[in-house]
Amino acid sequence: MISQIKADRATVVVGLSLLCLVTLVLFAIADFWVMRQEYAGEIENITPRTARLLGFIQTEEQLAAAAFRLDGVLAEIAYSGARDSAMTAASMQQEIREVMSGAGLSVSGSQILKARQIEGFEQINLDITVEGNIGSLDEAIASLRVLRPLVLVESVNIKPLRTRNTRRGRETEPQLEDQRKLSARFRLLSLRLLR
Repeated sequence: MISQIKADRATVVVGLSLLCLVTLVLFAIADFWVMRQEYAGEIENITPRTARLLGFIQTEEQLAAAAFRLDGVLAEIAYSGARDSAMTAASMQQEIREVMSGAGLSVSGSQILKARQIEGFEQINLDITVEGNIGSLDEAIASLRVLRPLVLVESVNIKPLRTRNTRRGRETEPQLEDQRKLSARFRLLSLRLLR
C-alpha cells in the first residue's frame, strides 16, 4: 500500500507539474489573443482614415481645381490678405468716396471704424455721410451693389436736408436747387482675408 501511495504521489507531482505548465501555456495563449484583439481593433479604426487619405490622394486634382475656384470666389467677395488692414481700409474708403461722388452725391464725412475678426476674415467697417438728391442716392446704392470686392450696406439712415433760414427770420433762400435733397448716413462693411 505504501508503494501505491508513492506511485500516486509521483503521479500527483507529475500531474500538478503538467497542470502548471498547461496553465502557463493557456495564460500565454490568452495574453496573445487579447493582444491580437487590441491590434485588430486599432486596424479597424485606422482603415477608414486610410481609405479617406487614399480618396484624397486619388481626387487631388479635383480638390486643387475646387481650391482654385474658391480662391476666385474669395477674390470677388473679400479683399486680399496681402495688404495690411489699414491700407485695405483706406483703399475701400477712397473707392466708396469715388462711387458716391460719381453718382452725384457730395461726401460730407467718412470714418473708418474699428475692424473686427470673424472666422478667417477681418470685417472692415466704414461710416460715410453724403448729401444729394434721391436720384443720385439711388444710383449710388446701385453702384455699391456691383462693387468688387463686395461692399455690404449694414445700415442706412436717410433724412431730408433742411432748408437754411436767412438772418431776417422766416425767409428762405431762393429755391434754385432741387427740393428733394437728402442727407444719408451709410454704415458699410467689407471683408479682408486673414491669410
